[in-house]
Amino acid sequence: MKLKILLEGGIINVSNIVKATFSTITLLEHGDRKILLEPGDYTTHSFLEQKLKEIGISVEMISDIVLTHFHLDHAYNSIFFPNAIVHIHENYLKKNYESFGMIIGKQYKMILNSWKDVKTFSNGEVLFDSIQVFHTPWHAREHSSFVVQTENYGKVFFPGDIVMTRVEFYDIIRMLRNDECARFVREIVSNCDYLVFTHDSTMSLEKWR
Repeated sequence: MKLKILLEGGIINVSNIVKATFSTITLLEHGDRKILLEPGDYTTHSFLEQKLKEIGISVEMISDIVLTHFHLDHAYNSIFFPNAIVHIHENYLKKNYESFGMIIGKQYKMILNSWKDVKTFSNGEVLFDSIQVFHTPWHAREHSSFVVQTENYGKVFFPGDIVMTRVEFYDIIRMLRNDECARFVREIVSNCDYLVFTHDSTMSLEKWR
């Protein structure tokens, strides 16, 4: 499996009112399958389109979308890939999306209605022979983290939103946190080569192993 970061995520703060997050978008290629791990949201769809054009991939060519969890900043752009199978933890079925509000709830329902094919996974499964699933429900009940075995980056940890930024990671690795989530992260990074943050730049884990 080959990995290519199409867009590194981040956080935008506007005054004290608006805080916008946009997620890292990763392309994984496994045989003839082209997989987007987190397609991102409407703030980055133009960047995603540009990157796909640059590498000669159309929206119809994306075969699969893998989500750490179902939040808008990670999943919204899934509506643009008509042939993609969406892979998500089974707990996404247990959420009442209408309770999210009269506007946000409708956005979630629109996305759900756009999914033509959904395959759920659970803790411990391996997707595409290369993506190891860890159910990590500290951010959302369906939240999962992944360890991906790649040809070009070695073993890559995708923690999702349980560790969104380098600052959060430093708190964990320096033992400023010792909760269940922190202990899980320290165990996983000890055996990985890179860490791909959802809302920060990718980090080599060489000195932390």
